[in-house]
Amino acid sequence: MRTLQFTANCENHIKNDAQGNACHVTQAYVTDLLSTQLVEYGFKTESTSSEENLAVSVENHPIGLGVNCRLNDDGLLTCQISAHADEEQVWFKKIATQSMIKQLANAVENTLKKDATFTGFEWKG
Repeated sequence: MRTLQFTANCENHIKNDAQGNACHVTQAYVTDLLSTQLVEYGFKTESTSSEENLAVSVENHPIGLGVNCRLNDDGLLTCQISAHADEEQVWFKKIATQSMIKQLANAVENTLKKDATFTGFEWKG
């Protein structure tokens, strides 16, 4: 599992007709941004029933990608983007999956860094 932690200015993603929590809007914004931009890096994306999750695959090899955000005391959003691999795979497939996760991690980070409202990128795990 790889986790990218960063902060976002929630107010920058509020739409005029948006009701409710600004950070809820930001989480949906992050998921939508990734679903449209990861295609440029060769990944196929599919939305799930939850706006927190995104199904990602490359060359018919599925990789689970989750986006989870929480509001800090300072009013900024900390989002964790985690990629998960099947730990029961044979070693060769496990190596291939880990390589794809690294490629996906780079694509996620590069996509989010294009948006100036996201800062403080740090990989965990």
